[in-house]
Amino acid sequence: MSGHTRLYRRGAVYYHRAVVPADIVESYGKREELISLRTKDRAEALRRVRIKAVEVDNRFELHRRQLSDRASAPVLDDLTPEQMRAIQAVYHAHLLEEDEQVRIEGLFEEGDPLPEMPVPSFDEWGELATEFSEDAKRLRARFKSDVFFDDEAEEVLSWSDVNLKVRPGSTGFKKVVAAIQAAIIQAANDVLRRHDGDYVPTPEPDPTKKMLATPLMSVAVEAWVREKTRESWSPTTEQEHRTWTSAFMETCGDRQIHEYTKEDARRFKAVMLQLPANWKKKAAIRGLKITDAAAKATELGLPPMSATNINKVLRFVGSFWRWAEGNYDDAPKGLFAGLSLSMRRHRARDERNPFTLDDLQRIFRAPLFTGCQSLRFRSTPGSLIPRDSGLFWTPLIGLYTGARSNEILQLHVDDVRKVHGVLCLSINDEGEDKSLKTKNAYRDIPIHQDLIRLGFLDHVEMRRRAGSLRLFSDMKKGSKGNYSNPFSKQFSRVLDEVGITTPKTAFHSLRHNFEDFCRASRISSDVIQILQGRAQAGERDRYGYGEAFMKAMNEAVQSIEFAGIDLTHLHVTSEATKNVL
Repeated sequence: MSGHTRLYRRGAVYYHRAVVPADIVESYGKREELISLRTKDRAEALRRVRIKAVEVDNRFELHRRQLSDRASAPVLDDLTPEQMRAIQAVYHAHLLEEDEQVRIEGLFEEGDPLPEMPVPSFDEWGELATEFSEDAKRLRARFKSDVFFDDEAEEVLSWSDVNLKVRPGSTGFKKVVAAIQAAIIQAANDVLRRHDGDYVPTPEPDPTKKMLATPLMSVAVEAWVREKTRESWSPTTEQEHRTWTSAFMETCGDRQIHEYTKEDARRFKAVMLQLPANWKKKAAIRGLKITDAAAKATELGLPPMSATNINKVLRFVGSFWRWAEGNYDDAPKGLFAGLSLSMRRHRARDERNPFTLDDLQRIFRAPLFTGCQSLRFRSTPGSLIPRDSGLFWTPLIGLYTGARSNEILQLHVDDVRKVHGVLCLSINDEGEDKSLKTKNAYRDIPIHQDLIRLGFLDHVEMRRRAGSLRLFSDMKKGSKGNYSNPFSKQFSRVLDEVGITTPKTAFHSLRHNFEDFCRASRISSDVIQILQGRAQAGERDRYGYGEAFMKAMNEAVQSIEFAGIDLTHLHVTSEATKNVL
């Protein structure tokens, strides 16, 4: 009894010997793991063989996992110098291990007993190594291959120490062949040194080193986009992230994830610092590559995009790299960390101003709300008040809820619902045509009594009787996949028609108005954050979602006074309104 099923003795030296499992033997690269334990002492050999057995079993399991991963691995068209060196090292070790095993089994020499199975003689083995090397030299000098080397390359690529997918016929595949040929030349020299009696050890695999088979950035970006669109991204958000990650790849090249460095991020930032806003629409630089466009824009003195927009772009691309850090072991760390431009002003209020009370009166006294000829001729006084239109209701709901335009425009009829007895607008992403800007935007907003007096519930009931899914089905999606873009253009024209043309006012200004009215009514900051969909998970969890919470929220909303705005001319006295009030 040897004391261990894998303990094997050849001469005076002990070895670990294990047959490669049948399920992986074809792709493993050899049929057994024969490894010298480098001791003649049996007790020490028993200790070492147990350690080696665990290590080899881990290799077998790693190979199984790599076979599974390989099916979805990227197909490479080229190799890095690092990968070529690694392939050469792996194949060189394989050849020396094979040589060592042949020597263990015994080379035939004149005068020895005839072996049971044919084996090469000592001299023949040296000649074979020389011939093999000469053939490899001839082909490598010409960067050529043949059937043997093509087959060998395919096999080596499937080994657990390599596990790469390289496109046949590509530059990368030719480099695999060249690396194998270089390993043969190197190994032949070592075999002949062994023939001369020199000690040439067989290299052991280094578990701290691995083949870097990370995907191309373009492949990783597709995986990232698939994951994010499944979670929360709207079509617009997806397009923005695709646009700027593509710009990064255009600037720095489409390479394997592990190859990028901080210098690439700095280079991209430098281009952004030169690039004008909407640069693809500038006649002087339209059609140029992004780096050429940036250089030309500087030459022509075109003003670059704002610091706010540059930071936004850096966030888009940086978000991909943060995701890559968590999904690929060899992805660079903190690629975009610390690259944002410093800003003197940070508040959202610095980007949009609230409307003044005079502005609000002018908006809600416009013919759209007091009577116009038609929606097309909404600035011309007439008898039509379009209470069935999203253009009429969205500004009013924005004022009384602080909701974003897309959150309002995508509402379904069933999103007007009672939650623990409180009539609410439910802002959610429950539907294929819905999306939320952030994960914190999901909320139920109690409906202010003034909005009910304006006849909002009559509109809801009308859409329900009509069997409509959406509350504002007249408002269509734009080319970017959301409702807010086309609406924003319409609302901007409404502002122009009443003479509000300041650059810092838009629909989003109503969100600031709502916040101002909340503060003036002494609503707590935490409640404002929840109502506007900005509360962090911890704050929301602190409040809970039970009956007491909703009643408290409703009391807070009903206490908001919209002082200074007179909308009594829009009040209705329908039965639905009277019953609720």
